[in-house]
Amino acid sequence: MGMEFQHARRSALICAASAVLTACGGGGADDGAGPAASGQVINSTIKSVANGNTYAIQVFLPESYANSTTVLPVIYATEGDAPYGGANRSRFDTFKEVMQRRGTQAVLVGIGGTAWRGTDFLMPGATKYLDFLVKELAHTIESQYRIDRKRRALSGLSHGGYFVLAALILEARAGVPPSFSHYLSTECSVGEHTSPAGVLAFEKQIDGKAVPATLFLAGASGGNHPLIGIPVFNQIASQNLPGLVSLKAEYNTSHVGADVPAFEDALTRFFS
Repeated sequence: MGMEFQHARRSALICAASAVLTACGGGGADDGAGPAASGQVINSTIKSVANGNTYAIQVFLPESYANSTTVLPVIYATEGDAPYGGANRSRFDTFKEVMQRRGTQAVLVGIGGTAWRGTDFLMPGATKYLDFLVKELAHTIESQYRIDRKRRALSGLSHGGYFVLAALILEARAGVPPSFSHYLSTECSVGEHTSPAGVLAFEKQIDGKAVPATLFLAGASGGNHPLIGIPVFNQIASQNLPGLVSLKAEYNTSHVGADVPAFEDALTRFFS
């Protein structure tokens, strides 16, 4: 495929399969043994009833969490185990460091399973993966931590960005209220479609539906964004979608390089 349909290739770093949210991971101040000066990371796994896969899960709690009773917004980041920016670094690590640097008061949940991105993020597997996220993972996470369920974001890049858009469309099409308040789609791919026109036809199915949520479509000027993200944004702007706030942003960087600027932009806009 050409530049317009880039799919970031990443290997998976999956924690060994175990029971629902069973701890895994080694020692160190940032492994869940106790609050560190910059926050705490808890490592676990969860086996999905919806699709049978076992996902490594990482939860970052900001430093303030341990000494407060405040409920915090939560950001669910797909492909949390994807290698990112160097050896032994992941998308979750990178996002966590951005939040630490900015002092963002939110919980970050990194979802492993990059190995299944070609199934989980595209139809028909996306339906089961969405069920896993909403009915299993979010339910479990939000029963264990102080989470503001009205401020729940979903982030994805490339195929993951397509899944973020698909998650909004699937629920709106079914007449179900959105499970997330913020949908952060970066460098949206064509998904299982063969062209951007297929993505537009998929999105068009929700015209006239109430969608009380915010959709943030972001990407690279030389990547997928001008060919997919912007046309989707323009089509949404022409539709009747009560309650939907649609925003776009473009960065002069690469396909994968757009991910961190988009995440920082989302933090500024929605979680400052």
